Amino acid sequence: MCFIGKLLYYVCNLANIIESLKGSKTQEAVFVKAVTETLRANFDQGWGLLMKEIDVCPEAVWGKKAGGFVFWQQIYHCCWAVDLFTLPKNGTPEAAPWGEDVAGFKAEPKKTPSKAELRAYAAKMKARADAWLAALDDAALIQPNEGLTARWGAPMNNAAALALMSGHSSYHVGSCDAILRDNGEKGVL
Repeated sequence: MCFIGKLLYYVCNLANIIESLKGSKTQEAVFVKAVTETLRANFDQGWGLLMKEIDVCPEAVWGKKAGGFVFWQQIYHCCWAVDLFTLPKNGTPEAAPWGEDVAGFKAEPKKTPSKAELRAYAAKMKARADAWLAALDDAALIQPNEGLTARWGAPMNNAAALALMSGHSSYHVGSCDAILRDNGEKGVL
C-alpha cells in the first residue's frame, strides 16, 4: 500500500486508533494533536505553493492547456474543492465564478481570469478552509463528515476530509509544475 493509502487508512480508522489508546488520555491527546497539526501544516504548505504557482506562471502559460486542463484551472479546482471537503451536507457553497463544471474539470473554460481575480477567489476559499480547521477539536476529528460522505457516497470523517484536502492541494502543485516544465519554465518545487 502506498504512503497516501496508508495515511488514509489510519485517518479513516482514527476512531479505532483513539479507542485503543483510551487507557492513557495523555497518549490519546498527543496522538490526535500530532495528526491534526501535521495535516494542517501540510495543507497550509500545499496552499502556499499553489499561490506561488500563480506568481511564477508566465502569462503565456496561464491560459494554456496541458495534460488535459488549463494551468489556472488546476488552481481554481483546488480552491473550489475546499467546499467539497468541508461543507456540511446542506451547506451553501461559495459561488464558483468561472463555473462549477470548469472547476470540476467537466468543461473547458470560456474565460480566463486574471491572476488577481483567481487570487481573490483563493483568499475566500482559504478563509473558509481556515474557519473549518479552527472548529476542529479532538472530538470533531473522528465525527462523520456528512457533507463529504454524501458527495462521495462513502463514509468519511473529518480527519479523512482533512487528509484528503491536504493531499489534494499538493497533488495539483505537481500538476502545475509539470505544465510549467513542459513549457520551459521552472516550477515551485
